[in-house]
Amino acid sequence: MPRAAALDHLLPQVTAFPNLQFDQRRSTAVANPAIEAARIESDAAEEAAEESAVGITGLAAAIERATIRHWLTAESIARPLCTRPWLEVQPPARAALLAGITQLLYMSREPTHAVVDDTVGWTRSRLQHGAAGMVNAVLRRVAGLRRETVARDACPEWSERRDVLPLPDGQLLILNEAILPADAVARVAVQTSHPHALVARWHATRGAPVARQLALHGMMQMPLVLHDGCEEREVGGVSALANLSPHSCSGFFVHPRGGPELAHLLGTNPTMILQDPASAHAVQSTRSLQPQRILDACAGRGTKSVQLALLHPRAEVWATDPDAARLRALRDRAKGLPNLRVCELSELGPYPRHFDLLLLDVPCSNTGVLARRIEARYRFSEHAMSELVALQRAIATHHRGLLAERGRVLWSTCSLDPVENQEQARWIAHQWRGQIEQESEWLPRGAIGDSADALTDGSYHAVVRMTS
Repeated sequence: MPRAAALDHLLPQVTAFPNLQFDQRRSTAVANPAIEAARIESDAAEEAAEESAVGITGLAAAIERATIRHWLTAESIARPLCTRPWLEVQPPARAALLAGITQLLYMSREPTHAVVDDTVGWTRSRLQHGAAGMVNAVLRRVAGLRRETVARDACPEWSERRDVLPLPDGQLLILNEAILPADAVARVAVQTSHPHALVARWHATRGAPVARQLALHGMMQMPLVLHDGCEEREVGGVSALANLSPHSCSGFFVHPRGGPELAHLLGTNPTMILQDPASAHAVQSTRSLQPQRILDACAGRGTKSVQLALLHPRAEVWATDPDAARLRALRDRAKGLPNLRVCELSELGPYPRHFDLLLLDVPCSNTGVLARRIEARYRFSEHAMSELVALQRAIATHHRGLLAERGRVLWSTCSLDPVENQEQARWIAHQWRGQIEQESEWLPRGAIGDSADALTDGSYHAVVRMTS
């Protein structure tokens, strides 16, 4: 049964939350090097990997993904309806409530009776009758909360109301009761399934309208986006590949399906890169430079390494990563690119002052790509942010000796937080006696209900040139 399969796979995540374990599953899920090398940057590619990894497809996979995406919303609605404190509710009952509420509120095509009956039956098979009775009572109460679905234009003041949930397709679900928080920040956090601390941080640093925009963007289903890393192929030629359609960002294209067709496309067109425009923007900013030796020090599975090698065919591009699994995938991705050299970290020691362009695409909070890396939002905390900033500076310091005099650092993140971005670029410029030549912040584009070709992630990059 699809609902039972989804619940079986969600159950371990209930006790792991907020440290959901999907990243680890993906690291070994995809056998095709072309997909693996793409760093699994697309939500659709991640979903295909999850289905392959856990053996669920169709409705079961859709329930699992929707539950992950709307986790905090479902939990916030369930908490006051339970007969005991949330963390005292047994994990199977919590899993049942999260998945059941998600289906009732966000999967309108699923019959209410089927959702309730299947979920209660699964709970009864694992727990005593009392737990199944509670799940039954809560789900029927939630089903009764639904009043109607309307277009956003029909309710322009929706963000100020406590009885409205925005839906990923751009519509609004009107509830029969005002159950959402009265506080504006808390309400946006619940409506969009983001931690309160993250929305509060956006609210404080960017203001209420942008905070709401960023939170709503995290609800969207992001498209598969590709581009030609050589930036030389004719637009018509790219569009003809597997029926790609143009993205609103020039030179980028949307793939309609993913799966084996996408794997074949990437495998037979080695210059095609699965990469969002926001992610590609950092490397594209070096187009006018003429580096001779480039190091991608945090290469992951090689998306930006490949992009650098294709954009600078006369340069010698080195790429490394401390993770053994990613390094193996990086070696596979580098095949066929004569100017891309994959190396172990230990091999860089004999090359002081060797590189005139150092790409530091450092680990970050992922706050620019939360629509794709859904579980990253749940790990956000002020403490984790402080640890990330310290780690980023340690990575930069560790690689300082490899940069040539008057060389350049390309600092890149998929974060939207100034402490990981602008403040780090200024720290590097100060510590290394350099100056910022350029910097760019790319806020996520598109709103719920927009077509796939209008959507992008967010990112930041800066180019810092050493002056001595």
